[in-house]
Amino acid sequence: MSDAARFIHFHKPEIEGVKKQLDPAAVVEGNPAQTSWLYSDIASTGTRSGQWDCQAGTFLAEYTSIMEFCHILEGAAEVTNLDTGTTHRVTAGDAFVMEPGLRTRWHVPTYVRKHFVITDVR
Repeated sequence: MSDAARFIHFHKPEIEGVKKQLDPAAVVEGNPAQTSWLYSDIASTGTRSGQWDCQAGTFLAEYTSIMEFCHILEGAAEVTNLDTGTTHRVTAGDAFVMEPGLRTRWHVPTYVRKHFVITDVR
């Protein structure tokens, strides 16, 4: 992990390094293999936080019933809002929120790693 951003853990991660297989229908290009580290999971509020990374590739992601705060730690990605066509390049140090209803295409040229906080929309 980069020295520019540090995440302090007050307890051991609940889930360490779980590889996630994307639905093949969501993969547009390449093999965007993903890994997640879950640091907290509070069922009563529907809130989860941790780290996520992704290898090179392009994939689709919809935020139907969640809101996600992201802070990019390493690498970069181009995230396109499929409804407006607007593309944002996000790099280490950038933070942003993806609100419910957002439909995106993520293009990861080589690698990206982020902190995340996800909240279910009730």
